[in-house]
Amino acid sequence: MKEDRIIPFLNYRYFAYALSIGMFVVFIVAGIIFKGGLRMGVDFVGGQKIIARFEKGVDEAQIRKALDAYNPLVQQIGEPDINEYIVSTKLDEKSAEFSKETIEKAIRAKYPNVSLVDDEPLVFTLQNPGDETKITARLEKWDAAMRRIPATGVNEYMIYKKESADKKKSAYNVDGIRSAIKSIIDEVYFPDGVSILALFGGQIDEAGVREALKGLDAAVIRTDYATQAGYVVYKPAVDESEKIKSVLNRYFKKVEIMGVENVGPAVGAFLRKSAFKLITVAIILMTIYLAFRFEFRYSVGAMVAVLHDVVLSIAFCSIAGVEVNIPVVAALLTIFGYSVNDTIVIFDRIRESTQIQTKMSFVDIVNKSITLTMSRTILTSFLTLITVFALYLLGGEGITDFALVMLFGMMVGIYSTVYIASPVVISWEKLMARLRSR
Repeated sequence: MKEDRIIPFLNYRYFAYALSIGMFVVFIVAGIIFKGGLRMGVDFVGGQKIIARFEKGVDEAQIRKALDAYNPLVQQIGEPDINEYIVSTKLDEKSAEFSKETIEKAIRAKYPNVSLVDDEPLVFTLQNPGDETKITARLEKWDAAMRRIPATGVNEYMIYKKESADKKKSAYNVDGIRSAIKSIIDEVYFPDGVSILALFGGQIDEAGVREALKGLDAAVIRTDYATQAGYVVYKPAVDESEKIKSVLNRYFKKVEIMGVENVGPAVGAFLRKSAFKLITVAIILMTIYLAFRFEFRYSVGAMVAVLHDVVLSIAFCSIAGVEVNIPVVAALLTIFGYSVNDTIVIFDRIRESTQIQTKMSFVDIVNKSITLTMSRTILTSFLTLITVFALYLLGGEGITDFALVMLFGMMVGIYSTVYIASPVVISWEKLMARLRSR
């Protein structure tokens, strides 16, 4: 490109402003109306990830079809010959993890000083009520106590940790007690559910505890946990992972479950906050670096362009139905880095031209700098887009969302470098000039 030819890019910046605002409004409105708003993935709302090994010939499409009711994300891992997949599903509101955190939140809201014991109580059902005495005789060695759960309509019991009077180390062990019960009772059933032992440190009215748990369909049982007022809260729950395993075993032969990972709502909320903090800290640190490396006006322009790209990419996720998860956050951070890299190339040329072309206006210098670097921007952006597009087509379900967000973010980043970052620098320069002239 000839150096004496200057393309007046900035004359068209208002069209770019209108395009960005239009896209943002359309994405948000259409995303809410047609897609129900921004969807958060398993990493941020809670769920389970099951690693399973299948027989040869099973593919992602077959697994998704079998588990269609759970709307799973299926991703192959490892070598293709191993045929291992990660099956990720969101947390059901009736699941144990969701119910546990809901109950704990409700109790803490009314009783902030409550102590929730980590040693989880054990719930089981007996076919023969006469077997109760056999179990009671074994509980002393485990430092445990047993109560019948009232108003369930079945012979349902709960075993919970009993605090020793001499403060010795407790022998309470849920797995050990479960194995002991199975060894002496033939007809015993351990249902899926949530059991929480809450200690209040003083006399608490049982009616108040039940009021705190109103609407949660949970049983409340008074305990004799040493001298403290304690209640065991129990609620039946759905074990989603077991249901998914059952479906997989029904549809496929020789399914081997390699592992199960659960992400509770609290962990999901923590990851969500951490992702937001990560993006915020990255923007702040990059702003400081650019202000030190160039000038503050360039730092402001670059960060406005980055925020433009990231916000539009998040809005795009809404209309495209892309779930925001860890890979998508990684895509947003990649867009962040790519946008800054492309922007500072132009800014470096602007800074260099400012020192040489002393008779040109700042707007002309910016136009000239963009013109001189445009060939480089087109070549690098085109090659990168080809690579990301190949990932989108051939990468599989696990990387499709990452590649799609990257494609959109990079295309937006190409014009934001020219029509967002540079105009912000000019506007900042004009603002500073007016302030200096006062």
